Amino acid sequence: MQKLLVPFLLVLVLPATAFARLTPPKPANGTLSIREGRGIVQLNARGSLTGRLRGRIAITDPNPYDSKRPVVYGATKTTYKNDRKVIYQGKNVRFRLIGALYTIRLEGRAIFMSAIGRGKGQVDGDGDVQADIFYDGVWSLNDEPYHSLPDDVTRFDLATPTPG
Repeated sequence: MQKLLVPFLLVLVLPATAFARLTPPKPANGTLSIREGRGIVQLNARGSLTGRLRGRIAITDPNPYDSKRPVVYGATKTTYKNDRKVIYQGKNVRFRLIGALYTIRLEGRAIFMSAIGRGKGQVDGDGDVQADIFYDGVWSLNDEPYHSLPDDVTRFDLATPTPG
């Protein structure tokens, strides 16, 4: 019986180790943090997104009938564009999107947001010297130090950067 056990275990273990080497590893989650933002933040990501703002947030859920629903509080106006897209507006809109793929667009001021996950996004600060807006908030991508929101559209990948 023991003579059959060793070859049988080898038959099970060898394909499993070969398959493990063939599948590429998933990229690790990236992080995004925005403090006192003023402008526009867009994010298409899977993971955990939480925050608050004064303005409007448009949430697109590609699978609106699954069990993972966006949670939004404090909106004074809610507009349902279709089954997948909802726009919330207000002076203290708070949101939590966890565990699914979402596309969000935040427009306004007092944007505080944290995201952990994988995806793509862009930020565009609203700083304008002509209009006496000198401070448009700060942001940090993938645990970098905080720096001012850019005055032009800046695209980024939400994933841990590869060492290079």
